[in-house]
Amino acid sequence: MTEEIGYPKFLKDTSVNKLKDNIYCGNLTDSWSIGGAVNGGYSMSIAARALSDFLVHKDPLSITGHYLSVAEPGPVELHLEKLSEGKSISNASVKFIQNGEERIRFTASFTDFEKSKGDTLYEREALKFPPLEECIKLPSEASLTPTFEKQIERFFSPQSNWWDEDRPREKAQLDAYYSWPESDPIDLFSLIFFSDSMTPPVYNRLGSRGWVPSIELTVHLRGMPAPGPVLMRGKTDFVVDGFLGEDDEIWDSKGNLVAESRQIAKLRMPK
Repeated sequence: MTEEIGYPKFLKDTSVNKLKDNIYCGNLTDSWSIGGAVNGGYSMSIAARALSDFLVHKDPLSITGHYLSVAEPGPVELHLEKLSEGKSISNASVKFIQNGEERIRFTASFTDFEKSKGDTLYEREALKFPPLEECIKLPSEASLTPTFEKQIERFFSPQSNWWDEDRPREKAQLDAYYSWPESDPIDLFSLIFFSDSMTPPVYNRLGSRGWVPSIELTVHLRGMPAPGPVLMRGKTDFVVDGFLGEDDEIWDSKGNLVAESRQIAKLRMPK
């Protein structure tokens, strides 16, 4: 079962209250936004908190969000529906509602990782980055910096300094160490948020311009991470007619895969 551990502000800002058997409420704060729009991973984390309380199984295994319109700071109501319940997995959906309008639709599968048993196979090795002390902390001066980026510690590998407009452009891939301030523990809900917090990898190829709103995001969780910063890689292999895919993976300090995500987004470049 998941525990209430982690960065205190994130715990507070993703907390929910039950109004009825299947209806919860929360409050989206402006500390997790970009340009007035709430980060999709933040809203997904709130939905996951409600589902964890609602379902017999407490740990998010897979969660998908379809972003129908922009979610903004302010009150939110979550309408939950249990779709199925088995011995090891529960499935459910969430309507994420603001001002009477459904902004996001989530579907999810939950499990209990402590009870999980089965084979493990890795066809490739864990991510290996340069030592953290050789990586570069994201500069925070920019008024352009999304507010949610100020809540996390990120150290980018030398080839991932996407904000440096004077260096040769690299491929659309970013590698970074992630942690909470003061090294607060990283839990499953943190991993959900992290999965949508990587700077768009396409910026490493095209430069930091434009906006990349999510259309659909899926996060797969593999288990609780070991203590310490996690290693995250985000990459974009294809952009077709303005639609891009982004694939992210997160590994813990002991070389365990703890999360994967994939999303499709719209690349909106300035004219």
